[in-house]
Amino acid sequence: MAAILDANLNTGFHMAFLLEILRRAAVDLMRPRVLSIMLLPMLLALMFWGGLFWAFGTVWVAGLEGVFNDSPLPGWLGPTLAGWVVGMGVYTALILMLLPAIYLTALFITSLVFMPILLSVVAHRHHPGLMRHYGGSFLGSLGNGLYALAIYLLVWLATLPFWLLGPFGAGVAILLNAWLNQRLFLYDALAEHASKTELAMLRAQGGWPLYGLAAFLGLLHLVPVINFFAPVYMGLAFTHYALERLASLRQEASA
Repeated sequence: MAAILDANLNTGFHMAFLLEILRRAAVDLMRPRVLSIMLLPMLLALMFWGGLFWAFGTVWVAGLEGVFNDSPLPGWLGPTLAGWVVGMGVYTALILMLLPAIYLTALFITSLVFMPILLSVVAHRHHPGLMRHYGGSFLGSLGNGLYALAIYLLVWLATLPFWLLGPFGAGVAILLNAWLNQRLFLYDALAEHASKTELAMLRAQGGWPLYGLAAFLGLLHLVPVINFFAPVYMGLAFTHYALERLASLRQEASA
């Protein structure tokens, strides 16, 4: 009974902690420095993929049309109906591929370019006395981001058939996005303040609070309008989480 009570208390503590993290991130989202960059990651990602579509869109459409035309679909539907269905299918498939690509690019831009600004805002207001040990670096952030995106894309391709299986596919997508979010942002949130040992320890500890936070934040990109500033909000939330965990770790070590 005591063990169950302790587990319930710990769960309640973690839930309260995560809700406070989300509240603080929402407040900091309204800071002038954050407002000035709030939409930039998504806008830059849209410009990047818009430029690629302008340059290679014709090739992409032709390639997808070839895939559809080589499938049994035209033979089943007949020439007239098949032409309409293939046309709709091509542009639907293109949109379904471009939307995740745009969002992933916005996350990567936030992680690599804007996290130092978000970290400065959070650290200055909430952890001014937290010592910096610079266990991470820009090259480390770049390598971590590229590694996270590569693993994500490989697993995404391998599990793509499961995404069509209703709730099971949705569960796979949520878990995969949660892994990407925590992998991408936790390193950057700790890079300046944590030592290499602390950085490795906090990344290894993780646990359900970290993945729960990452899963919830990952759902925000599905919400229209909110998804335009979700990457910056996500960066703030992970920064609050990381610095709170680092402060607690050092407090426990000195006790």
